[in-house]
Order: sequence, then C-alpha cells, then structure tokens
Amino acid sequence: MLGEPEDLDGGHAELKPFDAAANPYLLVGSVIAVGLQGLGDGGPALPAPVSGDPAGRGDQERLPTSLGEALTHFERNGTLRAALGEALYGAVLAVRRAEVKALAEHSPEALAEATRWRW
Repeated sequence: MLGEPEDLDGGHAELKPFDAAANPYLLVGSVIAVGLQGLGDGGPALPAPVSGDPAGRGDQERLPTSLGEALTHFERNGTLRAALGEALYGAVLAVRRAEVKALAEHSPEALAEATRWRW
C-alpha cells in the first residue's frame, strides 16, 4: 500500500505474487474473498508505508516455492474453501494434486524447458 494515510487520493495497492499461468477469475475472486474476510474480522493492521523495494528488507514471509507447498497453504485456508464452494475448491485441489504427482519426477530445469513457450 502506498501513500500517506491522510492523503485520500494518494494510495494504491499492488499485488504481484502470481504469473500468467494463474486463472484470472479465480485469482481476483480469491483476493476479494480473503480481503473481505480480513475486513470482517478486523484482520491484521496494515504495515507502515514502505519506500523502495520491500524485498530488500529481508523480514518478509516468503511465498511457497513449489506447487506442493502452495497446495498445503490452500488446503488450510477455510476462507477460500467457503468462497469457492466445495465443488470448485475440490476441483482445483484435485487438478493441482494431479499436476504435482505427474511432474514430481522432473527437475525444475526440465519443467522450465518443457513449458517455457506455452503461455
């Protein structure tokens, strides 16, 4: 979040933890659902404004580094399960689990080479 709290026109938010492979409809819907949940239960306080690249600070929680790790977080998120509904939540989970299983024997380099030009 950028901008000073008292400047009503000075702020904007950026969300960059995804790539072109993400389903844009599920992505936006999920962000909205989690944001609304945070507003409804008070959620964590916003951090202080940051100038420059926040990654350089080194105190941020890292995003998952594999699809398997991301699935673990997805399975723990009751907000997304409720927002997507059981059928869609189950379908997303099943497809991603199948991808983890199918791709488990390949190195990250081999996967990158095989999929580099698909999107």
